[in-house]
Amino acid sequence: MKKTFLTLMLATLVIACGQEKKQPINTKIMNIQYPEINANNFEQKLAASVKHYEKEPMYYMRINKSNCVVEVLVNDYKIYKDYELSNLATPEEINHAILKSGEQTLTYRLYPVGDLIKEEYGEGGTVTTLTDNTAIAISIIKMDSNSEKTLEDEEVIIKHVSLTDAKGRFIASGKPYYEFTFSFNAQVPYVNEGWSKGQDLSKLDQKVLEQKAVEFYKEYGKIYENKEVDLQAKLNFGREKRAAIALYKKLSDIDGLWEEYLVDFNKKNIKTQPIDNYKKIFFGNGRIVFLLYQSLEYPYRGGGALRVDYIDKDGDEAVFMPNISLYLPEGKKLEDGLYMIN
Repeated sequence: MKKTFLTLMLATLVIACGQEKKQPINTKIMNIQYPEINANNFEQKLAASVKHYEKEPMYYMRINKSNCVVEVLVNDYKIYKDYELSNLATPEEINHAILKSGEQTLTYRLYPVGDLIKEEYGEGGTVTTLTDNTAIAISIIKMDSNSEKTLEDEEVIIKHVSLTDAKGRFIASGKPYYEFTFSFNAQVPYVNEGWSKGQDLSKLDQKVLEQKAVEFYKEYGKIYENKEVDLQAKLNFGREKRAAIALYKKLSDIDGLWEEYLVDFNKKNIKTQPIDNYKKIFFGNGRIVFLLYQSLEYPYRGGGALRVDYIDKDGDEAVFMPNISLYLPEGKKLEDGLYMIN
């Protein structure tokens, strides 16, 4: 009797543990726009979606900052964030945020350095405002990726330097935040739909919107726990397709991309955390919703509310935060759920 009882107890524990680790995914909550995509054809379908042209203009952002940290958006789509004291050595590609030819906007947001100077040099206090010496310089440059030219042959589209007062002090000195937007023109041979045909989410029922976003984040987390690689491919195809088209990617550029996705599935002891301590924010002029995890600590700052814990190769606890940006295509009902952006 004891043996039978213990056997039943162990079997029950195994089943319970299995259920805890692998809960079924409600795919009705996560709308799928590319049902034909799977892990096996992901790269092939991406390569087939790209057209090539006689001229393939590439746009880059060259940025340099001091006494601040920064976030940058092109067409209200976040393309860059830097919460360190250092600067980029190479320019940043921005084509994936340029959906079509015409006027584009660039917005930068500056924040104080906080404890970075104290952490880096072991002296000084916490900096809670921007300073007299805060500064940023941004250049938009253009290259033809289909030519043999290098970045030394770049064409400068526009240069911007942050504003100062009559005494040369940063115009927002003493403030905890500063934002500035300027425009530039870009000419590209492609047209990406992206989120352009999405509904203005800021005008919809905000309680329902938040509920649907949280539900999507929760179900998305199960993808890693259940190792649903085909579902991952379907959901992320639109975003990768936009980038592949905008960057004129060749098959050699795409080859190995799916392997990068698989890295997250192969992590040890994967466990998603509750969706909490977040703030609902909009991008894409109200067409994109993102749940921002509200922490200024590394590595959480600027990341989404879905946090996936795991054990790294050194046996230490670590976390990754998938970028889940959602929208609602025209003609769709919010009650039926949201979609990953294209």
